[in-house]
Order: sequence, then structure tokens, then C-alpha cells
Amino acid sequence: MLLNNQKNAILFSVYFLGLISFNCYAQTPVVSCPPTFSDGHGIHKLTEVMVYDGSVCMKASLVPEYKKNKEVWVLDTLRDPSVVCAYEKIPHYIVLNAKGAAYCERTTAPVQVKCMP
Repeated sequence: MLLNNQKNAILFSVYFLGLISFNCYAQTPVVSCPPTFSDGHGIHKLTEVMVYDGSVCMKASLVPEYKKNKEVWVLDTLRDPSVVCAYEKIPHYIVLNAKGAAYCERTTAPVQVKCMP
């Protein structure tokens, strides 16, 4: 009986540690643009993204690399990059601080933007 309990404890420990290590591989974004923006008159889809090396007011916009069906911005983790999310048919936009992100990527169908560590 004691041997059986030890086996169960060992199996549970192995399963638990495996589950934890598997979940550590899934990266969560530092920031991501909301897919839609509501201004009280309607809901607008995300259409454009700009990534800046620092504050937006510094006007240091970065040029993305094109890889497969994505635009990718490689970032300096020592800087404080900013991400600007622009939406269709409105002059409003959202500015996000992407501190800690190593890269940002934009996919086109549907338009999504994520900055990852």
C-alpha cells in the first residue's frame, strides 16, 4: 500500500512538472492592439500599426521586415518602444508602451498585432 502511494505521488509530480514546463513555452504578449475600437458611433476595425523606437513624439518610426505573411519589427529590449494602433474611418488611435518586447508582429487576415518578449 505504501509503495503504491509513493508511485502515485511520483506520477503526480512528474505530470505536474511536465504541465508547468509545457505552459512556460507559451508566450504571452507584452502588448497587443485591440482588434476593434468603439467611438460611440460605431465599431472600427484595426487597419494599421506603427512601431516607434521610443516615444512617439521622438518620431523614430521603425521599418518592418516582411516574413511570410507577417510584418515583423525587431526591437532593442533596452529601449522603450511604442506601438500605435490605427483604426478604419476614424482619426483616433491607441498608443501602447511595449517595454520589454523583443519583437512585434502584424498579421493581415485578420489584422492582429502582438509584441512578444
